[in-house]
Amino acid sequence: MDTSGESVISIVGHLIVLALLVNVGMRMIPARRPFPWPALVFAIVIGVPSLLQSAFPQITHALARDPQAELGGQWWRILTALLAQDGGLVAAIFNLIVVLLALVAGAWIWGPWRAVVLYLVPSIVLNLLALAWRQPGGGSSFANDGLIFSVFALALLIGTRDALHPSRGHTLVVRVCAGIGVLVAVVLVVAGDAHGVAMLLGLALGFAFGVPRLSRQATAART
Repeated sequence: MDTSGESVISIVGHLIVLALLVNVGMRMIPARRPFPWPALVFAIVIGVPSLLQSAFPQITHALARDPQAELGGQWWRILTALLAQDGGLVAAIFNLIVVLLALVAGAWIWGPWRAVVLYLVPSIVLNLLALAWRQPGGGSSFANDGLIFSVFALALLIGTRDALHPSRGHTLVVRVCAGIGVLVAVVLVVAGDAHGVAMLLGLALGFAFGVPRLSRQATAART
Protein backbone atom coordinates (compact mmCIF):
# COMPACT_ATOMS: atom_id res chain seq x y z
CA MET A 1 0.00 0.00 0.00
CA ASP A 2 1.24 3.47 -0.89
CA THR A 3 1.14 5.86 2.07
CA SER A 4 2.59 8.95 0.39
CA GLY A 5 -0.66 10.46 -0.87
CA GLU A 6 1.25 12.02 -3.76
CA SER A 7 -0.43 10.18 -6.65
CA VAL A 8 -2.87 12.02 -8.88
CA ILE A 9 -5.74 9.76 -7.83
CA SER A 10 -4.99 10.42 -4.16
CA ILE A 11 -4.86 14.19 -4.60
CA VAL A 12 -8.06 14.29 -6.66
CA GLY A 13 -9.77 11.93 -4.23
CA HIS A 14 -8.90 14.11 -1.24
CA LEU A 15 -10.12 17.27 -2.97
CA ILE A 16 -13.45 15.55 -3.67
CA VAL A 17 -13.68 14.39 -0.04
CA LEU A 18 -13.05 17.93 1.24
CA ALA A 19 -15.80 19.31 -0.98
CA LEU A 20 -18.14 16.61 0.30
CA LEU A 21 -17.22 17.40 3.91
CA VAL A 22 -18.12 21.06 3.42
CA ASN A 23 -21.53 20.08 2.03
CA VAL A 24 -22.18 17.54 4.78
CA GLY A 25 -20.82 19.72 7.56
CA MET A 26 -22.98 22.72 6.70
CA ARG A 27 -26.09 20.56 7.08
CA MET A 28 -25.06 18.56 10.15
CA ILE A 29 -23.59 21.23 12.44
CA PRO A 30 -25.98 21.71 15.37
CA ALA A 31 -27.29 25.05 16.57
CA ARG A 32 -25.45 24.68 19.89
CA ARG A 33 -21.76 24.33 19.14
CA PRO A 34 -19.06 23.77 21.77
CA PHE A 35 -15.76 25.57 21.41
CA PRO A 36 -13.75 23.30 19.06
CA TRP A 37 -10.67 23.15 21.27
CA PRO A 38 -9.31 19.97 19.59
CA ALA A 39 -8.86 21.99 16.38
CA LEU A 40 -6.80 24.62 18.22
CA VAL A 41 -4.74 22.07 20.16
CA PHE A 42 -3.92 19.86 17.19
CA ALA A 43 -3.26 22.82 14.90
CA ILE A 44 -0.56 23.96 17.33
CA VAL A 45 0.83 20.51 18.16
CA ILE A 46 0.97 19.46 14.52
CA GLY A 47 1.57 22.88 13.02
CA VAL A 48 4.68 23.94 14.90
CA PRO A 49 6.89 20.96 13.98
CA SER A 50 5.33 20.74 10.51
CA LEU A 51 6.20 24.33 9.59
CA LEU A 52 9.68 24.06 11.11
CA GLN A 53 10.57 20.94 9.16
CA SER A 54 11.45 22.84 6.00
CA ALA A 55 14.18 24.73 7.87
CA PHE A 56 15.10 21.88 10.20
CA PRO A 57 14.70 18.56 8.34
CA GLN A 58 16.14 16.72 11.33
CA ILE A 59 12.71 17.16 12.94
CA THR A 60 11.24 14.95 10.24
CA HIS A 61 13.93 12.33 10.76
CA ALA A 62 13.24 12.32 14.50
CA LEU A 63 9.44 12.08 14.29
CA ALA A 64 8.58 10.31 11.05
CA ARG A 65 7.51 6.73 10.60
CA ASP A 66 10.53 4.48 10.10
CA PRO A 67 9.71 0.74 10.03
CA GLN A 68 13.28 -0.33 10.71
CA ALA A 69 13.64 2.05 13.66
CA GLU A 70 10.22 1.16 15.05
CA LEU A 71 10.91 -2.55 14.88
CA GLY A 72 14.22 -1.76 16.58
CA GLY A 73 12.42 -0.31 19.60
CA GLN A 74 11.43 3.25 18.63
CA TRP A 75 7.73 2.47 19.02
CA TRP A 76 6.82 6.12 19.70
CA ARG A 77 7.16 6.89 15.99
CA ILE A 78 3.74 5.27 15.56
CA LEU A 79 2.43 8.29 17.50
CA THR A 80 4.83 11.04 16.41
CA ALA A 81 4.40 10.26 12.70
CA LEU A 82 1.24 12.40 12.97
CA LEU A 83 3.51 15.41 13.48
CA ALA A 84 5.92 14.72 10.60
CA GLN A 85 4.65 16.21 7.35
CA ASP A 86 6.74 14.61 4.63
CA GLY A 87 5.46 16.49 1.57
CA GLY A 88 7.23 19.83 1.95
CA LEU A 89 6.05 23.25 3.11
CA VAL A 90 3.10 23.59 0.70
CA ALA A 91 1.77 20.17 1.67
CA ALA A 92 2.23 21.00 5.36
CA ILE A 93 0.21 24.21 5.05
CA PHE A 94 -2.55 22.44 3.10
CA ASN A 95 -2.67 19.61 5.65
CA LEU A 96 -2.96 22.11 8.50
CA ILE A 97 -5.96 23.71 6.80
CA VAL A 98 -7.52 20.26 6.56
CA VAL A 99 -6.67 19.59 10.23
CA LEU A 100 -8.61 22.70 11.23
CA LEU A 101 -11.54 21.94 8.93
CA ALA A 102 -11.84 18.29 9.99
CA LEU A 103 -11.49 18.94 13.72
CA VAL A 104 -13.81 21.95 13.83
CA ALA A 105 -16.52 19.98 12.03
CA GLY A 106 -15.75 16.84 14.05
CA ALA A 107 -15.86 18.65 17.40
CA TRP A 108 -19.17 20.32 16.57
CA ILE A 109 -20.82 17.19 15.19
CA TRP A 110 -19.39 14.48 17.49
CA GLY A 111 -18.40 16.54 20.50
CA PRO A 112 -14.78 17.38 21.38
CA TRP A 113 -13.71 14.17 23.12
CA ARG A 114 -15.25 11.79 20.60
CA ALA A 115 -13.63 13.85 17.84
CA VAL A 116 -10.21 13.40 19.47
CA VAL A 117 -10.67 9.61 19.65
CA LEU A 118 -11.94 9.43 16.08
CA TYR A 119 -8.97 11.52 14.98
CA LEU A 120 -6.20 9.61 16.75
CA VAL A 121 -7.28 6.00 16.30
CA PRO A 122 -7.09 5.92 12.46
CA SER A 123 -3.64 7.55 12.61
CA ILE A 124 -2.32 4.98 15.09
CA VAL A 125 -3.82 1.99 13.27
CA LEU A 126 -2.60 3.07 9.85
CA ASN A 127 0.89 3.82 11.15
CA LEU A 128 0.94 0.32 12.63
CA LEU A 129 -0.16 -1.15 9.31
CA ALA A 130 2.57 0.84 7.57
CA LEU A 131 5.09 -1.28 9.45
CA ALA A 132 3.81 -4.35 7.61
CA TRP A 133 3.81 -2.41 4.35
CA ARG A 134 7.37 -1.20 5.03
CA GLN A 135 6.32 2.38 4.27
CA PRO A 136 8.27 5.24 5.89
CA GLY A 137 6.87 8.77 6.14
CA GLY A 138 4.37 10.65 8.19
CA GLY A 139 1.63 13.25 8.20
CA SER A 140 -1.83 14.05 9.47
CA SER A 141 -3.77 12.75 6.48
CA PHE A 142 -4.67 9.37 8.03
CA ALA A 143 -6.13 11.14 11.06
CA ASN A 144 -7.95 13.69 8.89
CA ASP A 145 -9.40 10.98 6.65
CA GLY A 146 -10.57 8.90 9.57
CA LEU A 147 -12.40 11.74 11.30
CA ILE A 148 -13.98 13.01 8.08
CA PHE A 149 -15.33 9.57 7.24
CA SER A 150 -16.67 9.08 10.74
CA VAL A 151 -18.82 12.14 9.98
CA PHE A 152 -19.86 10.51 6.70
CA ALA A 153 -20.89 7.39 8.65
CA LEU A 154 -23.15 9.49 10.86
CA ALA A 155 -24.56 11.12 7.73
CA LEU A 156 -25.48 7.69 6.37
CA LEU A 157 -27.14 6.73 9.66
CA ILE A 158 -29.27 9.80 10.23
CA GLY A 159 -33.06 9.80 10.15
CA THR A 160 -35.31 12.65 9.05
CA ARG A 161 -36.32 13.27 12.68
CA ASP A 162 -32.77 13.50 14.01
CA ALA A 163 -32.23 16.75 15.90
CA LEU A 164 -29.26 17.65 13.74
CA HIS A 165 -31.17 17.34 10.47
CA PRO A 166 -34.39 19.33 10.28
CA SER A 167 -35.48 18.48 6.76
CA ARG A 168 -35.78 15.52 4.42
CA GLY A 169 -33.87 17.47 1.77
CA HIS A 170 -30.88 17.92 4.06
CA THR A 171 -30.96 14.23 4.96
CA LEU A 172 -30.88 13.22 1.30
CA VAL A 173 -28.00 15.57 0.50
CA VAL A 174 -25.77 14.39 3.34
CA ARG A 175 -26.48 10.74 2.54
CA VAL A 176 -25.65 11.21 -1.13
CA CYS A 177 -22.45 13.10 -0.30
CA ALA A 178 -21.43 10.44 2.20
CA GLY A 179 -22.14 7.73 -0.35
CA ILE A 180 -19.93 9.44 -2.91
CA GLY A 181 -17.22 9.65 -0.25
CA VAL A 182 -17.41 5.89 0.32
CA LEU A 183 -16.98 5.33 -3.43
CA VAL A 184 -13.86 7.52 -3.36
CA ALA A 185 -12.47 5.45 -0.47
CA VAL A 186 -13.10 2.19 -2.32
CA VAL A 187 -11.41 3.53 -5.45
CA LEU A 188 -8.35 4.52 -3.43
CA VAL A 189 -8.15 1.08 -1.80
CA VAL A 190 -8.39 -0.62 -5.21
CA ALA A 191 -5.65 1.72 -6.45
CA GLY A 192 -3.42 0.61 -3.57
CA ASP A 193 -3.59 3.89 -1.64
CA ALA A 194 -3.47 3.47 2.15
CA HIS A 195 -5.58 6.60 2.62
CA GLY A 196 -8.56 4.63 1.37
CA VAL A 197 -8.00 2.19 4.23
CA ALA A 198 -7.94 5.09 6.72
CA MET A 199 -11.19 6.39 5.24
CA LEU A 200 -12.95 3.03 5.57
CA LEU A 201 -11.61 2.60 9.10
CA GLY A 202 -13.02 6.02 10.01
CA LEU A 203 -16.32 4.99 8.44
CA ALA A 204 -16.43 1.83 10.59
CA LEU A 205 -15.61 3.81 13.74
CA GLY A 206 -18.29 6.32 12.85
CA PHE A 207 -20.88 3.55 12.64
CA ALA A 208 -19.66 2.15 15.97
CA PHE A 209 -20.06 5.57 17.64
CA GLY A 210 -23.11 6.65 15.67
CA VAL A 211 -25.52 3.74 16.20
CA PRO A 212 -25.58 4.09 20.02
CA ARG A 213 -25.84 7.87 19.71
CA LEU A 214 -28.86 7.77 17.45
CA SER A 215 -30.45 5.06 19.60
CA ARG A 216 -30.13 7.30 22.64
CA GLN A 217 -31.64 10.21 20.71
CA ALA A 218 -34.55 8.04 19.58
CA THR A 219 -35.14 6.85 23.14
CA ALA A 220 -35.03 10.41 24.47
CA ALA A 221 -37.48 11.56 21.81
CA ARG A 222 -40.01 8.92 22.87
CA THR A 223 -39.84 9.85 26.55
